This record gives sequence, C-alpha cells and structure tokens, in this order.
Amino acid sequence: MFFYTDTADAPWTVIKSNDKKRARIEAMRHVLSQFEYANKDADLVGRPDPQIVGAASQLFEEDEQPTGFR
Repeated sequence: MFFYTDTADAPWTVIKSNDKKRARIEAMRHVLSQFEYANKDADLVGRPDPQIVGAASQLFEEDEQPTGFR
C-alpha cells in the first residue's frame, strides 16, 4: 500500500508499534518536532527515534525488502 500512496505531495510517516508505549511517545515527539510554538524546549521533548519513526520508504522490518514495482 505504501508503495503506491507514499508520494512527495503526500508522504506517509510510519511509526513502528511493537512496543505501544514507546510508539506513543515517539508519535508525540514527531508531532511536536514538526511545529514551532511558544516556550518550545527541544531538549525536554527530544528527537524522534529514527528506528521507530520515519518515512514509509525507509522503515522496514528485519525480513522485509523494498519492492521494485511502480
């Protein structure tokens, strides 16, 4: 599904959710990192873990391989 719908105009952001608590925290970090707001404390929020949050074209499970269809 991602292969056909993940486009430059409408990119997907994938959050691996094998560990639900970490996934929720990383989702919040990702959203908070996308916007500037008053009193934003980047050190407190931290950066999203790139092994959990990322572009659909870059995150794969250990046994997954990107497909060559287009």
